[in-house]
Amino acid sequence: MTVAVELCFPHDEIDLQKPNFDLAADYLELTAFFSDQSRSFTKDLINASEIGADDDYSSVDEEMTYREEIVSGTVRRIDGRRNALDEAYPFALDENGDVLTYVGQEPSYGQAAYMLSLVLSHLKAVSPILYGSTVYPTDAEIIELRKYFQYLATAALAAEVNGRAWSFGHPRPDHSNFHEKLAKIWGVLRDGRLQSADGAPDKPQDDQIDVFAARLHPDGLPGFLLAAGQVATGNNWREKSLRAHLEHVFMSRWFGQQPVTMMLCYHIIPFTRTDDEFFDDCRILGNVLHRLRVPYRVAEAQRLRDQGIDIEAFDQLTAVVEWVRAYAKRGVAVA
Repeated sequence: MTVAVELCFPHDEIDLQKPNFDLAADYLELTAFFSDQSRSFTKDLINASEIGADDDYSSVDEEMTYREEIVSGTVRRIDGRRNALDEAYPFALDENGDVLTYVGQEPSYGQAAYMLSLVLSHLKAVSPILYGSTVYPTDAEIIELRKYFQYLATAALAAEVNGRAWSFGHPRPDHSNFHEKLAKIWGVLRDGRLQSADGAPDKPQDDQIDVFAARLHPDGLPGFLLAAGQVATGNNWREKSLRAHLEHVFMSRWFGQQPVTMMLCYHIIPFTRTDDEFFDDCRILGNVLHRLRVPYRVAEAQRLRDQGIDIEAFDQLTAVVEWVRAYAKRGVAVA
């Protein structure tokens, strides 16, 4: 017989007066992903929340109303994800909102980007859902997953500006050093003159920038769409703002003649955020690509690549697809 994966239901964040509906939606998605029938049931949230819950309700009716609100709120979040991501969302919800089905058995690049982001959102420093289960990634895998997300972020930022992109974060896919890579990129951009300032680090890795992307004009002149992004996959992602560094340090540190083109600041993360939180995220971090944006942009990047636009490390996305396909099969063990 087969044995289902036992995931940890996060009571501390869902059994609250204001439940974390995103976390509840993630729980249902991971349950469906690892199910031998590729599905989960929204009523599972009621069953899971009843186990180990405190009996502090004034009546059975009050308790049932609360449990049903968890389900309805979670279904709304799933609907929001589906609307935001379109075909890049690897799940389908039946018309009654009762059954969530994983439909990414042969995942597209966008769907694979979503699943990898979902897994990164539930490493032990962030969430308890996967930790302790038989499917929790190994340390070596986690290193690979973070590298894969860097490549997904490169593709996503390329689509964001509708242009080409470079994976600049250390270690770089072409194994170049900082100065070699910066010279290669600015050999294309041709705006500004590279020259290290006095006191600049002798052996910089990436100086906090993981991705560059640009949409150049045919005339080759400055004043084009140019973006720099930091990729953050750890629990401290919100503390790693690139904004001030990009505005006040990076250009003066590495350019004798600074570019006249203004650079947009991006923060790229695998996590979901509530609408209210997101306003402040952008206030602090600049433009933010998260789990409800990255997969959609990755799907668009595939069309750019088909048009001949150069997106560094895009060929590595097949490895992401292969990993997601293989990872799903770990969900069912034979007993």
